[in-house]
Amino acid sequence: MSKKGSVLSLYLIGMVLVIVGCFLPLTASKLFGGGSTAFDAIKDGSGILRVGAILAFAGAAAGILFSLVSVRGLPMRIISLLVSIAGGVYVWFNYMNASGLTKGLMKGALKVTGSKPGLGLIIIAAGWLIALVGYFQNKD
Repeated sequence: MSKKGSVLSLYLIGMVLVIVGCFLPLTASKLFGGGSTAFDAIKDGSGILRVGAILAFAGAAAGILFSLVSVRGLPMRIISLLVSIAGGVYVWFNYMNASGLTKGLMKGALKVTGSKPGLGLIIIAAGWLIALVGYFQNKD
């Protein structure tokens, strides 16, 4: 029982990190420099970019809720995590110059745009990874 509680909290910690990362700069000219947050994308972005940012944030918030409240019959925690990842990946592609990324030239795209992942994007990715590990460890 102790293992299940600690793994559940690992999922919860990962989803909280995603929420925290939404408040921090996603891209920056320096690693810890200023940039736009997920909420800037919601406020100033185009329609589809807004939807992606909302999905990333709302999926993480729903994941936190569903880690505390159980719903029978539906794997709501993994659905919430996948929604958050899908929204976040879409926002990331928009910020990091999707045309260069679709050609597989990530390094070139970063060089052309001058954008580097900001602290928020790093924390969000770490949160997703921690939540995935927590979810799949709980399945055992």
